[in-house]
Amino acid sequence: MSKSPVATIPASTPEPAAHAAESDRWLFVDGATAFGGHEVMLLRWLEELRAQRFVGTFLMARRDSELSRSGVRHATIIELSPQPAGRLRRLLNTMRDIAVFARTALTVRPSVCIVVEGCLLAQPMFLVMARAMGLRVLMYVPMLQTSVSMGFGNGRLRDAIVRHFYSKLPHGWITITREQGEDFRAWAAAKQPILVLQNTVSRAIEAAPIGTAGLIEPARDRRLRVVVLGRLEPHQKGIDTLLDHVAAHPELGGELRLSFVGTGPFEGTLSNRLKTDAALASWVTLMPWSPTIEVMHEHDVLLMTSRYEGVPLVMLEAMALGVPVVAPNFPGMRAFLTPECLFQAGDMDAAFRTIASLRDPDERARIAERNRSAFQAQASNDAFAAAVRAATPRIRALGRATARSGA
Repeated sequence: MSKSPVATIPASTPEPAAHAAESDRWLFVDGATAFGGHEVMLLRWLEELRAQRFVGTFLMARRDSELSRSGVRHATIIELSPQPAGRLRRLLNTMRDIAVFARTALTVRPSVCIVVEGCLLAQPMFLVMARAMGLRVLMYVPMLQTSVSMGFGNGRLRDAIVRHFYSKLPHGWITITREQGEDFRAWAAAKQPILVLQNTVSRAIEAAPIGTAGLIEPARDRRLRVVVLGRLEPHQKGIDTLLDHVAAHPELGGELRLSFVGTGPFEGTLSNRLKTDAALASWVTLMPWSPTIEVMHEHDVLLMTSRYEGVPLVMLEAMALGVPVVAPNFPGMRAFLTPECLFQAGDMDAAFRTIASLRDPDERARIAERNRSAFQAQASNDAFAAAVRAATPRIRALGRATARSGA
């Protein structure tokens, strides 16, 4: 199989003619129990496909999951049983999943099966099953990083499995930035086509007015307002490193206020730390989850401290709402943010030096305007709709090509 380039879907690609959904059925499979950013984007993709009436959409998801409940508006739902506790029960449930998948494939007879994973090897059973049944299968994986880079304890073994076996199974890959696709091709030696379908935000976020409070020059008694918004999770999101840093540098409280907004497994640790450290609590606050528009309009800067990321929705939301973003220098961030707003992952000193440079309201306004332009070009709803229009015939063609080749 010859090596194919990473294909970014251009917004200028002509729109294909719509046709009856019955003639082209796509089966999407996501057996995850949690609901994360890639499920949000999967729903947006399904919504766009249904709106454009290009294909018939079927979604296999866990019963009672958020994905199943929300996806019913955009696809025919095939339910998998909820994941039970206990090793034996999970094994039996896996056997039921295999049976449901097999029955669905025989009944729906999809032209393409698209398996959705948050990261590589998250749900390997469905890819293996799809290939065993002779389906044309694509993998939609927003984070194609190595397991070593994401901190998996058995990362070297996982990466070896991907490189020597897993990467060879699908007929194509779909990810969210060209940079990630190129990195994946380099380390995993993938030779199949890699398409890029970028993330976007909700229509409500894009239609909201751009905040102006964050562009006002701070008075002597108003410190720069920095927010960490999203899932309060210590490993991936790096909240533990950030908390240790701010606790060790109380002088930062003279220049800024830091708000953690959200919920997650680190919420209790953070709350207890603030209760026992009065100095820290004088400038660091923990707030419950609030609507994104409200949070962004009440802060000057969004700070991200993740150890690994794809293209986070919260970054795109901040860009759309006119709030500068300071984030680690990952491929998904480099595709959107200027170098002066990026720092090496884990370097909290560099992160807060960058934040300090944003006290100048003219600098914040410049960054906000540049980010808004980048968002409109790459991640607006119009750009996403154009990308779906362009991706659809490419995915169809890939399915037809693999069918003719007997792959």
